Amino acid sequence: MQNCDHKKKPVIIGIGQVVNRSNDETDIKTPLDLIEKAIREAEKDSCGKDLIRQTDTLCLVNILSRQYDDPLSELESKLRIKPKNKAYTWIGATAPQWFVNQYAAKILSGETRLALICGGEAFHSRKIEARTKGTVFEQWNPSAKKPWMAGDLRDPLTLLELKYGLAFPIHIYPLFENALRHHKNLSIEDHKEELGNFCSDFSKIAEENPFSWFQRRKTKDEILNITDSNRMISFPYTRSMCSIMQVDQSAALFLTDEQTAVELGVPKEKWIYLLGSGDASDIWHVSERVNFFSSPSAGVAADQAMEQAGVSLQEIDHLDLYSCFPSATRIVRDMIGIPETDTRPLTVTGGMPYFGGPGNNYSLHAICKMVDLLRQNKERLGLVHSLSWFITKHSVGIYSGEWKKKHMNQTTPDKHKEELNKIKSPPIIEDASGNAAIETYSIFHDRYGAPESAVIIGRMDNGNRFLAKAEPDKDLLNEMMEHEFIGKKGKVRSKDGMNIFQT
Repeated sequence: MQNCDHKKKPVIIGIGQVVNRSNDETDIKTPLDLIEKAIREAEKDSCGKDLIRQTDTLCLVNILSRQYDDPLSELESKLRIKPKNKAYTWIGATAPQWFVNQYAAKILSGETRLALICGGEAFHSRKIEARTKGTVFEQWNPSAKKPWMAGDLRDPLTLLELKYGLAFPIHIYPLFENALRHHKNLSIEDHKEELGNFCSDFSKIAEENPFSWFQRRKTKDEILNITDSNRMISFPYTRSMCSIMQVDQSAALFLTDEQTAVELGVPKEKWIYLLGSGDASDIWHVSERVNFFSSPSAGVAADQAMEQAGVSLQEIDHLDLYSCFPSATRIVRDMIGIPETDTRPLTVTGGMPYFGGPGNNYSLHAICKMVDLLRQNKERLGLVHSLSWFITKHSVGIYSGEWKKKHMNQTTPDKHKEELNKIKSPPIIEDASGNAAIETYSIFHDRYGAPESAVIIGRMDNGNRFLAKAEPDKDLLNEMMEHEFIGKKGKVRSKDGMNIFQT
C-alpha cells in the first residue's frame, strides 16, 4: 500500500450483523434478504447520510447457500443503487479481509470513494424450506467458477487428491491436525484434552456474543464425548469441533476515507482505521506441501501487515484467527509467533463451530466485532486473519481507532515473499511400491460416526511422497485412533490403480 495522503486514510465507518435463528417456516430468508438487512444496519450504525445511495463500489462475498444467476444485479436492485465498480468472488474465505485490503488501497489512490463490503448465508432457512416442502436438503451446491469473478480462481485440489477422496475440508483438515499432534509430541489422550480445552474456551466467548449461532457454552466434556448428537466426523474431530455452516448470518461494512467520512456526517467515534494489510499463499495444493503442521505464508501475511502498520505482535490487544477447524487456528498461531502460553484469546467472535461459519463470509463478522471492540477503546489494536481453502492463502488486517504517522508505511510485498518462493514440493509419485512410512493420515467416518476408511500420505525410503488408502480393516482403523501411527513403517503397493499401505 502506498504512502498515505492525510485525507485519504482508509476508515471503516459503519458495521452491521444479522442472525436469524428462527425455526418458523414463515421466517425463511434468502441470503440476499439477510445481506440487505445487514447493509441497512451498517448504514444506521454509521449515523451518516445516505451511505447506501452514495456507494460507488459494491463488493459481495461468494454465496454458497443459494444459486443466483447474477447476485450483484439482484442486490443492486434491492438497494436501488448503480455503483460504478462491483466485484463478486469465487469460493474462498479470505474474501472479506481481502476486499478490505484491496479497496483500502483503491481509496488511498482515489479510485474508490465509498465501498460497501457484504456477504451472508441462509443454510438454516434452506434446511427449513426443504423440510417444509418435503424435499432433500443438500448443503453443498456451490456456484460455478466464472472468469469475471474477483480474486484467486485457482482450483484447490489435484486429480490425485480427488482420486483418494480428499474432496472436502472435513477430510483434509485432519491431515493437519494429526500432523500437528505428532509434531508437538502429544499423546492421543493429551491431544484430545488440548482440543477439548481449546474449543471450550472459544465456546465461552461465543456465549457472550449476541450474533452467535449457539448461545450456550459447550463444556470440554460436551465437545469431546461421543453421543448421538456429537458423533465423530473425521478423527480426531467430533461434530462440536467443526465449523457450523447451517446458519442464517450476514454482515456488512462501509469503508471510505477521512474526508468522505466527514462529508457523510459520520461522527469520529465511529471511525476505525485499517493500519496495515498483508496477503500471501503457500504451495497451492495440500499434497505438495513441505509438511502438514505449518503454513509459512500465514507468518508472511501477518508480518507484512504489522510492518505496514508500524506495530509489533506484542502491541496487538485483540486477535481473531480463522477457526474453521482447531488445526487452522493453532497452526496460524504458531506461524504468527503467538506463544501457547499467551493469555490473549485467539477469537473475538467465538469461532466458527460456536459463533457460526457462514460460508466464505465468517471473517466479515470478525471484522465487525473487532470494530465494535476498538470503538470502546480507540487506543487498542486488533488483528484479523482469514484463510482460503486448506490453510492455503491468508489475508490479514491491522485495525485501530487511532492513526499515527508511522502507520501505513511503505512496504515491498516481494521482500516478504522471497522465502516462500524458495520452498519446493517433495517429489510425488502416483504408483508407489516398496518400504515406506506414514507422514500423516485422515480417517473418514460414516453418518453414524463409525470409521469407514483412511487416507494416508507417506514417504518412500528415497523421500518420494505418495497417497494411499489404508487396508479396509475396522480393527486397524480403530487402532489408528487409539495409537500414534505417524512415523509408522510398512509397505505400500499399487493395486487396481490405487496405492494400499500395510503396516
